[in-house]
Amino acid sequence: MLYNLLEDVLTVNKEIVLAMPVKGKVLPLTEVNDYLFNKRIMGEGAAISPEDNFLYSPLDGEVVLVYDSKHAIAIKTEEGLQILIHVGIDTVKLEGRGFAAYVKVGDFVKRGDKLLFFDKDYIEKKASTIIPVVITNPELTKEININYKAAKTEDSFINITIK
Repeated sequence: MLYNLLEDVLTVNKEIVLAMPVKGKVLPLTEVNDYLFNKRIMGEGAAISPEDNFLYSPLDGEVVLVYDSKHAIAIKTEEGLQILIHVGIDTVKLEGRGFAAYVKVGDFVKRGDKLLFFDKDYIEKKASTIIPVVITNPELTKEININYKAAKTEDSFINITIK
């Protein structure tokens, strides 16, 4: 009982900082042209208009999802927080063309590890390149702060306080 109480106290208000997963401009989810993201059905977060072709891990965790079409990856932290990074809108219809994954389900990644290559020019001809980054289980969060001035992959992008 005392151990559980101490464990709860130690994990309260833990902050997790996500780095920018790709160089680009941060946008609110309301600007994403997909109701699953702009209505926050998929979760809370922000989107990025990318300026680069490589996606990097925004935090340490386990890769729990890599879509067959390689357009989306989910990472779970040791605290149980799950982050979905969805490269483009309507990119599932590309069936993996223009994408190359560097990770697979079960891999453990560190902040800054390369996750994906995506051919931005090719995707722009077929779909949107906007990249939503969402917390798919926001019920674990107390507070989410987005840095709309972030632009480079080293920049702090989303600060999350865990309940």
